[in-house]
Amino acid sequence: MIWNFDPIAFSIFGLDIRWYGLAYILGFFLALQLGWRIKNKFSPAGSEVSKQMFEDLTFGLFFSGVLGGRLGHFLFYAPETFVSDFFEIFKIWHGGMSIHGGIIGAIIFAIFWQRKHHIPLLWITDIFTLPLSIALVFGRIANFLNGELVGRPTNVAWGIIFPHVDNLTRHPAQLYEAGKNLLIAIVLSFFLARGFGKKEGFLTALFLAGYGIFRFFIEFVKESERSFWIFTNGQWLCIFMVLGAILLAKKQNFWHNGRNTNISPSKK
Repeated sequence: MIWNFDPIAFSIFGLDIRWYGLAYILGFFLALQLGWRIKNKFSPAGSEVSKQMFEDLTFGLFFSGVLGGRLGHFLFYAPETFVSDFFEIFKIWHGGMSIHGGIIGAIIFAIFWQRKHHIPLLWITDIFTLPLSIALVFGRIANFLNGELVGRPTNVAWGIIFPHVDNLTRHPAQLYEAGKNLLIAIVLSFFLARGFGKKEGFLTALFLAGYGIFRFFIEFVKESERSFWIFTNGQWLCIFMVLGAILLAKKQNFWHNGRNTNISPSKK
């Protein structure tokens, strides 16, 4: 299969609207709507989060995530750009985002927000794990439409040729990642439906572990931009994600039969 899809969805008054941009917009509104529903089901004990507060939180996380994703891309995969061509960092239309950097940026904003409003940090991260997982599905599909983040050359029957890259048949790594994110979303939905949102930090640890483990193995079939020792930079970042999940699970004592009582269902 030869994939040569137009990355531009449509144009308005000479402005090109790309599929990747639409994925970001869709992800933002998904976080607003789905996140609000999850918030109403699992509200922090003794705290009230108004609609306006939640919208401000969502926008702040989105903006910080995009900023962190952009900076993280160059920090983790092309640090020389900070010296050789600093202004390339601001040319977002050239592409280049890091989910790991995006998560770090969003968490930094969440820390400041929760301190101001006295809301548990893990409650914030728990709420947005499912919307983030679904948004990442859209993002990886947009990567596939754009023909970017391609996989390594392969002889598998479902291999795809990306002519703007070369004439080699490659793994559709973007679709592997989209499937991985969809699986994580399904698992998170399963646990949310069974009340695990009341266990503070459980969904966050589950997301970190699931994303880190699956992404680690998908990295073996991706064209890696940079490697260190035996693993790619992406794999090292995934290892840190899994370690973070283990430390969080240990701190919150998820293996104990008792329930964490810091979070209680909303009675609204």
